[in-house]
Amino acid sequence: MLALELPTSTRFASPSPTARAVPLAHRCAPHGGAVGRFGRFGRFAREDWTRAAGVVLLGAMASRKVAVIGGGPAGLAACRSLVRFGHRPVVFEAAEEVGGIWAEKPMNEVVYKGLVTNIPTMCMQSFDLGFSAKSSYVTGPELGSYFIDYAEHFKLRQFIRFQSRVEKVERQEKDDESWQVSWTSTDGSQAEDFDAVCVASGHYEFPYCPELPGQKEWLAASSERKILHALSYNDPEDFNGRSVLIVGGRSSAVDIARELRSRAGSLYVLESGCREVTCEDHCSWLPLGSSLTPEGRILAATGELVSGEPVDTVILATGYTYRFPFLDETALNMEFGPVRRYVKPLYQHIIHADYDTLCFLGIPLAVPSPLPLFEAQAYFAASHLREAFTSRKQRQEWVQQACANAARSQDLHFISGYAWDHMRLLMREAGMADSDYSQYDRRLKVVQAIYQDRVDRKPRMPWDDDAYRRCQYQVDYESGRWSVTLPDGTVEDREAKL
Repeated sequence: MLALELPTSTRFASPSPTARAVPLAHRCAPHGGAVGRFGRFGRFAREDWTRAAGVVLLGAMASRKVAVIGGGPAGLAACRSLVRFGHRPVVFEAAEEVGGIWAEKPMNEVVYKGLVTNIPTMCMQSFDLGFSAKSSYVTGPELGSYFIDYAEHFKLRQFIRFQSRVEKVERQEKDDESWQVSWTSTDGSQAEDFDAVCVASGHYEFPYCPELPGQKEWLAASSERKILHALSYNDPEDFNGRSVLIVGGRSSAVDIARELRSRAGSLYVLESGCREVTCEDHCSWLPLGSSLTPEGRILAATGELVSGEPVDTVILATGYTYRFPFLDETALNMEFGPVRRYVKPLYQHIIHADYDTLCFLGIPLAVPSPLPLFEAQAYFAASHLREAFTSRKQRQEWVQQACANAARSQDLHFISGYAWDHMRLLMREAGMADSDYSQYDRRLKVVQAIYQDRVDRKPRMPWDDDAYRRCQYQVDYESGRWSVTLPDGTVEDREAKL
């Protein structure tokens, strides 16, 4: 039988030799001794901890057996929190190793060859484990190594079933509170019952490919022209001398534009953040409303033809759709919109409003601090699965209000403007003890300040030099002081407002 280790305390891992470690702010309520609004053990102050069947249980509140779908960053965060809350997770990972898209042999090769993260490691790492890499901006393989370290450090491998692809998840007719998970592995097809399910399979598998104005006529005019999604982009050398139109303005679009500037004959970037046609040398920045002519020229919304060579290649850096082939969407009353750009009905983007033993991690977009968000979501979900603290009506009302507040339906999960407050809200609502929350909030303010520094240094034009990625950060989380070393060696000292 497996006995789960529930440490009474741990410490932040320092991201650099000069950073100081401070007591864990992210301590799960059942482990700590702080008095919060739910008593000494947070929301779980009911009975003494006991050990039953080799797993830590809380008196009459039996822990749940939870299927976690995906062993990427969100799945690992889910596994960690579920264990710490006394649940019994089983992680299904289709690949041979943890890390999801960052694994050495991923099931989905969305990570292109030259990728370097566009967020500093201080904003990407767990509050309890720093990167071993010395640079503040890391490569794809370095990020993959970090998630291997994460699984090892928190002893998660024992809960993971590798090379196991989930084929179907369905509610049991005999009991609406249980689920049957069917999967295939090297041992064939199998099925098993679970008390709850956490979907952490990511959303970088099914490309969103909108049609451009004039696209059909442009394609029909020449067999040499092609359209591909950023999912298929890997080597910038493949585009030497070509005339490329990139559609999109987020991370992948900017990275591709930067890589192709020195290689493409003409480069165009079409995105919503542009307000008027702007040209620099052979590069052009275009607003929405621009269209392709059959000759390959670009016609701006104003009616003017944009200067440059005729477009022969279009790269759609337009994101991805939400699809969960293993779920019966109709039976679960799920909605995704006409182009599958959102998921309903999810309370706080996590808990299914109607079936609260079905959780989704990693749904939000425009996330400034990925793993910390996943860990906050996992903490929230694990707490809710231990003892539900919302009613169906409350969850449904929240979803309705969130949809009403979204500027467009497909913006439902864009949380960039309030991501930091959202993480704080999740911890508060999940019942984190006051003293632990205070520590958590202090750490988050430092991370937020570093992220804002990165935003302030981001270049204006999509194809500009990414010098901000050559900045190096040093942090003292306890005092809130941090510094950034610029590419020219200049050191700037900063202090977060704690």
